[in-house]
Formats: sequence, structure tokens, C-alpha cells
Amino acid sequence: MSVFDDIGNPHYGGGGPVVVQQIAKRLARDYRVTVYSASYKGSRSQIRDGVRYIFLPVGWAGPRGGQLLFQCMLPLVALAKRPNLWIETLTPPFSASLLPVVSRRPVIGLVQMLSGVDMARKYKLPFPLIERQGLKLYEHFIVLNETDRATVRRSAKRATCAIIPNGADRPQVADSQFGRGDHILYLGRIDVEQKGLDLLLAAVHDDPPALPLVIAGSGVAREEKRLRQLAAPFGERVRLAGRVDGRRKAELLRNCAFVVVPSRFETFSLSALEAITHGKPVVCFDLPQLDWIASDCALRVPPFDIAALGKAIVTLAADATQRAAIGRRAYALGGNYDWDVITDRYREVVAATLDRR
Repeated sequence: MSVFDDIGNPHYGGGGPVVVQQIAKRLARDYRVTVYSASYKGSRSQIRDGVRYIFLPVGWAGPRGGQLLFQCMLPLVALAKRPNLWIETLTPPFSASLLPVVSRRPVIGLVQMLSGVDMARKYKLPFPLIERQGLKLYEHFIVLNETDRATVRRSAKRATCAIIPNGADRPQVADSQFGRGDHILYLGRIDVEQKGLDLLLAAVHDDPPALPLVIAGSGVAREEKRLRQLAAPFGERVRLAGRVDGRRKAELLRNCAFVVVPSRFETFSLSALEAITHGKPVVCFDLPQLDWIASDCALRVPPFDIAALGKAIVTLAADATQRAAIGRRAYALGGNYDWDVITDRYREVVAATLDRR
């Protein structure tokens, strides 16, 4: 398996490496699993949860150059190691690599994000065209939603394409806990534009909600600096928690009133799923990639409508009864996304792909 990021990398905080870690350690019960990631300061190859982690030496090139080098190195690793099967998490900026061209064994493209449109918006270059051509190289895909499956099939019409959502741990939640919370939570990677953090802060600027906003996550230094600048005028109304994991992350989820997902672009949103499995409502823009969230488990607003987002946040922050009702429905939905259930679906795809060799 390969994913550019790693759960130990202090400069990233997205859901991709979490998914790979959870799936890899469960697949390791049946297969010998190796995960290739990009190096970072302090990274060391190691065995973790029965999985071998190897860090390719690309971190010195920075977040953008490192991604390009990572894509270039994967085919070389495939030629040298010749694994029976490779699950490749597609990486920006191209959402594809030459791995399926050089590998003599099956490669499954894991679409956690198709980045072509977002990269074109940022850099004004024809990344969608390159992405479409790159997707044609793959014969097998795992995607998170129907929207991305349709996009993939427009390029790779004959490829197998399984929809497997992300998973999450689902703690026990007492009935008395639904509706409670002392803060509003954003949880995820700090990428101001893609994740819509500027939209979120604009939404709570003129009409402050009854609860403070906690923004938890990490990103590259440039993005973290930009966020600090945007949040500075809010004082204690907006708290920057930085990177969180383990107990601290669980505590923020357990004690929040609800989770906001203000992204301009999403593929699935692991943070929304983590909210749901903790019995928390979600406030989000009505993006097609978030259609998996049942309509009675979230407050959806028109995409990028700052006034509507602010109104939804203020309304939900002031109404514990509504939060409790939504939270109970969300918690019930979360039972469908247990990691063991999700990994069984990966296991089926892996077995079927190996059988086709």
C-alpha cells in the first residue's frame, strides 16, 4: 500500500493515512502488508500493528516537490519489490502515477481525493486533463462515493470500481450525552481554501454563536500561519487546538456540540464520519460527495453560502434539544461504518483482484 502522508507526520492531519493505517493492520491478519509513505523529520522505517512502514526519502523536497518525487519513486519500488498487489492512494497534483504501467502485478487506485479540479483552481494549469489521462492507466479502483465512481468511469470505462466508504471507531455514548457540548468543532487538515476555513470564520464573524469554535488540526507552515492571521481578530471566540490525536481528539469529539465541515471540496470527510459515530450532528455545505450523510443527521446549506452557514451554526448552537435528536439518529447511522465491516469489503476486493491475475 502507499500513501504520501503518515499519521506521525506533524505537518499533515488529513484522513487518508488514518484510513490506510486502519485497513492495513486488519489486512495484515491475512497478508504480508507493507505501507510506503513520504519521509519527514524523525520518520524511521518500522513495524507497526503487524505492518511494515517504509518512508521514501522525499521529505527534503517540501510538501509540493515531495509529492512529485513520491509519485516518481513508486514505480521504481514496484520494479524492485514486485508485490503481488498494490493499493495506491492517489496523490496530488495528478491523482495518478506510472505505477500501473511498470508494475507486472495488479494495482488498485484508492481514490481518497481526485485533486485535478482543485489543483487547476490553485495553479491555473490543466491538471484535470492530466488526471483524466492518468486514470486510464488503471484497471482497478476503490472509491468512496458514487460521484467519484462516475468521474473515474468516464476515463477508465473498463476498470473495476468498488465503492467502499471510510470507517471510524464508534464509542459507547450514553443517552444523556446526546445534545450536550461546550464548543463547536472543526477537525481536519489545515488547508484554508480547500477546507473552507475562511468561509467558516466569515460565517461566525457578524453573528457569533453561543458556543466558542475550536479548530483542531495541522498543515504546512504557510497554511497554519494564514489560519492564525484569520483567527486573530476573534480572540477567545475561536481557539486553535493544533494537531490532536488519541485521547485529546476523542475528548474534543465527546465534548463538542456539533462538527462543522465547511469544505469547498471533499471526497468523503472522515471528520464528518467521526462526528456521526460519536453521536454529533454535522453542519456542512450540500456537496454531492457528502450525500452519504443521511439528511436527518446533518444541517446542509447551499454550497459556499456564508450567511446560510452562519445561520445554521447559530441555530444549532442554541438548541440542545435539536442537537440531541439529530445526534441519536447520527449515532445509529454510525453503526454501518465499523472498521472491521469496512475492511471485510477491502478484503473481498483484494481477493477478487488476485484471483483475476
